[in-house]
Amino acid sequence: MRFKYLITFVVVSLFSSCNKWLDVDLINQVDENKLFQKEQGFKDALAGVYNKMSSSSLYGRTLSYEMLDVMAQYYSYSSMDQSYHYIRDFDYKNASVKQKIASIWNDMYSNIAAINNIIRWEEKNGQVMSDDVRKQIKGEALALRAYLHFDLYRMFSEDMKYNPTAQSIPYNKEFGVSLPPRYTSGQIVQLVINDLQASMSYLEQVDPIRNQVPYKIVGTGKDVRGQADKFVARMNLYAVKAMLARVYITQGDKINAAKMAKEVIDSEKFRLLFFEESVDVEEIKRDIRFSDEHIFSLRNKGIPDWSKSLFYGTQSESGENSSIKLTLAEGITLYDSNPDDVRYQFWLDLFKLKKMSENTGEKGFFPKIPMIKLSEMYLILMESYYDTDRSKSLSLLNAYRKSRIRNAPDWFFIDRDIILKEYKKDFLGEGQYWFTLKRLNRNISNNSGNSDIPASKDIYVFPLPDKEIESGFRN
Repeated sequence: MRFKYLITFVVVSLFSSCNKWLDVDLINQVDENKLFQKEQGFKDALAGVYNKMSSSSLYGRTLSYEMLDVMAQYYSYSSMDQSYHYIRDFDYKNASVKQKIASIWNDMYSNIAAINNIIRWEEKNGQVMSDDVRKQIKGEALALRAYLHFDLYRMFSEDMKYNPTAQSIPYNKEFGVSLPPRYTSGQIVQLVINDLQASMSYLEQVDPIRNQVPYKIVGTGKDVRGQADKFVARMNLYAVKAMLARVYITQGDKINAAKMAKEVIDSEKFRLLFFEESVDVEEIKRDIRFSDEHIFSLRNKGIPDWSKSLFYGTQSESGENSSIKLTLAEGITLYDSNPDDVRYQFWLDLFKLKKMSENTGEKGFFPKIPMIKLSEMYLILMESYYDTDRSKSLSLLNAYRKSRIRNAPDWFFIDRDIILKEYKKDFLGEGQYWFTLKRLNRNISNNSGNSDIPASKDIYVFPLPDKEIESGFRN
């Protein structure tokens, strides 16, 4: 495997004010020996990974409201910009699609390399940090390594439930290894679990979120949201538990998935949308991305502009707008044309996705992409209880719906299709619905009016980049 180990870092203090903490400035290549001689250097290196993950080529656009949501068929088949037709049609042999996939692969493994370098230096020179900071750095680094490998597995591997011995991806645990081992799909999932469990053992001891409830932090002005963000703009203890719930449900282990999802919910560190304080407020205070639900999210000032360029076009100096590249296929019917559904009310602008396009930074909510949310824990728990305790699953559905729909009546029936539709409603713009469809091996609804797209590994497994095959590492 060929990586370019050019590591950029971000100057950011986890304990400074909101504006200083969120307004990151990139540094060019730094002498590692100097960087890792101080505690702050380890913090800066880790912040650099978060910054790169939030870039437009990864979770800031491609792996959220763009490529993965195009493949999940959220967007209009007929009015889609020509540049997305090959992605929409799963033409993995097309040159532009191959290039995009290769870019994802390279960027993800580049971040993994940077994480492994942090871990290497922690083992080599970790004594320059206080004991608590050292455990925090190690815990977050292991969690991020697991997060990135898991998404690579979900893109480039067969599902281990159906083929646990299928050749999967490399799990890179050492910095500077040009040909890390390639594992089976079943082994990859276990390696992810191992890293998450190791991460949890560190964060259980030191993570400051243990003593804070982010959404309850009080005060005035923009600094309040920045103070709350400090606890969830990184892989905290509960993000690790939530990730374990996500991994276990993907593995088919509903018992452990339910256990971890329930631990996150019962912690009461996060809350489902509370109308009176989040959306039924004056516009300047409105939080349309439901920040109180975010267990882990990534921040980047560029997100609104990147989103606007897709859904609203961009305005030139002459005042002319470029063409809109994506429009929603079922902006109205997805939410049952229900004006009481706050997602319908605040996430959509007719057939445009407003959810990520609004510059929430002007309101004190730094532009962010949800990586894992409390609502997903409710959905995982519903799914996990469905076969063993249908009434409990239904009760969770009703509680969840009341956080989305004003005056929602109780439902008296639940089935798997209802749960799946709630995944689709809630993951709009976040890239997660594609992974849900793959995990459940579901056919994909084709909004072109033709028959559904049959589930198959030809659709759900990205091909390896050509350079990986040419290197002799693959066969």
